[in-house]
Amino acid sequence: MYRKIALYMGLFTALYLIFRFLLPLVIPFVVAAVVAILYYPFIRKIFQKCSLWEHNTGQKKRLLAIAVVVFYAVILIVCMGLIGYLCAEAKNILLNYPFYEAKALCLMRKCCCQLDTWFQMRSGVCFAYLENWMTIMKESVAGRSAGIGIVSQMTLFSVQTVERFFGFLFAFIVTIIATFFLILDYEQIRERLLQNDIGRNICNIVTSCKHTLKTYIKAQGRIMLLDSIVCTIAFCLIGQPYYVFLGPLTAVVDALPILGAGIILIPYVLYLIFTGSFGKAVIIGIAYVCCVVIRQITEPKMIGKQIGLRPIYTIMSMYIGFRLFGVAGFLLGPIGVLIVRQVVLLANKE
Repeated sequence: MYRKIALYMGLFTALYLIFRFLLPLVIPFVVAAVVAILYYPFIRKIFQKCSLWEHNTGQKKRLLAIAVVVFYAVILIVCMGLIGYLCAEAKNILLNYPFYEAKALCLMRKCCCQLDTWFQMRSGVCFAYLENWMTIMKESVAGRSAGIGIVSQMTLFSVQTVERFFGFLFAFIVTIIATFFLILDYEQIRERLLQNDIGRNICNIVTSCKHTLKTYIKAQGRIMLLDSIVCTIAFCLIGQPYYVFLGPLTAVVDALPILGAGIILIPYVLYLIFTGSFGKAVIIGIAYVCCVVIRQITEPKMIGKQIGLRPIYTIMSMYIGFRLFGVAGFLLGPIGVLIVRQVVLLANKE
C-alpha cells in the first residue's frame, strides 16, 4: 500500500518538474514528435504506393520535406483564417460598441428597477449606486493609464510583440525541421528503443497514450460537432447576428468539464427572460438541454469504455492542471494522469 502511494507521489512529482521546467525548453521537439507519430503511418502508406519508401533517395527526402511543409502550412492557414475571422467579428463589435453599451445600460436599469421593487427601495436607488460604482472604476482605470503613460505602454507592447513574433517564428521553423528528421528516421529510432527494456516500456506507454488520445479527440470532435450544429441553429432561429461564431464557441466551451455549455447558454437565457423575449429563451433553453443530453449519453459510450478514465479523475486533473500551469493545464493535466496510469500498469505487470 505504502509502496503504491510512494510510486504515485514520485511519478506525479516527476511529471510536475518535467512539465514546469523541461517542457518549455523542448516544446518544439515535443510537438514535432507528436506530429511525427500521428502523421508517419499516413506518409508511409502514400510513399509505399508510389514505391518511394524503401530507398532513402534524394527524391524521397524532397517529397517528404514538401509533405511536412504542406501539413504545417495547412494548419497555419486554418489558424490565420480563424484569427482573421475573430478579428473581423471583434471589429464589428467595436464599431457597434455604442449600441451594445446602450443595450447593456438598459438591461441593467431594468434589473435594478426589479431589485428596487423586490427590496422595497425608492425607485432608482440601485441603479444610482451601480452608476456611481462604474464611474469610480472608469476614473481608476484612466488614472492608472495616465500614470504609466500611453507612449511607454505602446513602446513596451510593440517590443514584446516583436520579440514574441520572432520567437514563435524560430520555434515554428525548428518544429518543421524536427518533424522532417523524426519521420525520416522513424523506423531506426523505434528499432533502437525496442532493443532494451526501458525503450520497450517507453514505446508501450507512447502507443497506449496515442490510442487513448486518438479515441478522446475523435469522441470530443463528434460531440463538439453535434453541439455546434444544435447551438448554431438555435442562435440562428432567435436572430443572433453572431450565430456562426457563438455556436462553435459554445461547443468548444462545452468540451471543458469545469465550464460546460451552461457558462454561455444559461446567462443568455436569463438575459432573454429579463428583456421579455420568452420565446427566444425557450429556444436557447432547449439547445442547452440538447447539449447536456448529447454529452451525457454520447461521452460515456465513446470515451469511458475505451479509455477507462473516470470523469471525476478527468475533472480533477484538468482543474489541478489549470491551477498549476494555466490554460495549458487543461491539456497537460489529463495527459499527465494517462502517463502515470500507464507507468503504474507496466510496473504492476512486472
